[in-house]
Amino acid sequence: MIPVRGRYDYTVELVPYDDGVVAQYEQDRAVVSGVLGLLAREIEPIGSRLVPGIWAKPIMDLLVLVGDRDAPRAASRLARRGFHKIPLAELSRTMLRRYRLGTGEPDLHVHLVGPAVWAASPEREFYRLLRERPAAAEAYSAVKRLALEISGGDPQRYSAVKGQFIEWLATTVHPGRP
Repeated sequence: MIPVRGRYDYTVELVPYDDGVVAQYEQDRAVVSGVLGLLAREIEPIGSRLVPGIWAKPIMDLLVLVGDRDAPRAASRLARRGFHKIPLAELSRTMLRRYRLGTGEPDLHVHLVGPAVWAASPEREFYRLLRERPAAAEAYSAVKRLALEISGGDPQRYSAVKGQFIEWLATTVHPGRP
């Protein structure tokens, strides 16, 4: 049994993009879809793992649209399949994590959200921005490597450093949006 302490219970590592991650995404998506069945209305990747050329954590992030009242039932189904619920009081979502077999290292995050959060998701928009603008993706990859160096692998510090760049990029590319 792997103890889950919270959102930041691992050390950040970055790996270069490789084409094999697409097959991993399809496999992870199929697992989540199979477990949730009709509770999962939509499943999309978020984060930078699937963006060609970007160094990223070896963790797949999936945003899953569920009905407004379906997150607890979906979380329960995932928990029975080895996913661990992560406390996220600061976000309007339910997050679960799966760990690599036999390790304490995460390999998949599932973010369960209702329709309102799905529609306004900055993660979905940021993912599209990175896919559509290679220069932005290249800059983000460089910032992530710098954030790792500055943070020494501490996830909170790493997230804080790269978060400043994400905020700047989002407001620069889409001025007037929060």
